[in-house]
Amino acid sequence: MAQPDPVDFTERERFIVSYYRSVKPSDTRRMVLYDMAFVLASIVCIVLFLIRGEMGYALAGYAVVVGRLLYLTIEGARWIRDFQSIFAKYDAKLRELTAESFPQKPTDQAPSKP
Repeated sequence: MAQPDPVDFTERERFIVSYYRSVKPSDTRRMVLYDMAFVLASIVCIVLFLIRGEMGYALAGYAVVVGRLLYLTIEGARWIRDFQSIFAKYDAKLRELTAESFPQKPTDQAPSKP
């Protein structure tokens, strides 16, 4: 039987943590190749515009780049909130475990005034 995670995460946070724990899915090479496909599609559209002179190809190439940037911006904002939540929960759990493992010793002396 698997031990439950010590921190209560949402489904999305659990997905993100498991995604980054696994080496293969979070491989940056795959991500770069995926983004390069959008750049290549945009370049092809621009080349078709230059060859054929049809403005639709230029607009399509521009739309591919803008669409991808818009997607990355929106998803990036969502992931930032998720990471902040994950780090805050881990930090709280670490503080809790540290307090349990290394309790503060009460001091008998009153603070002295300089």
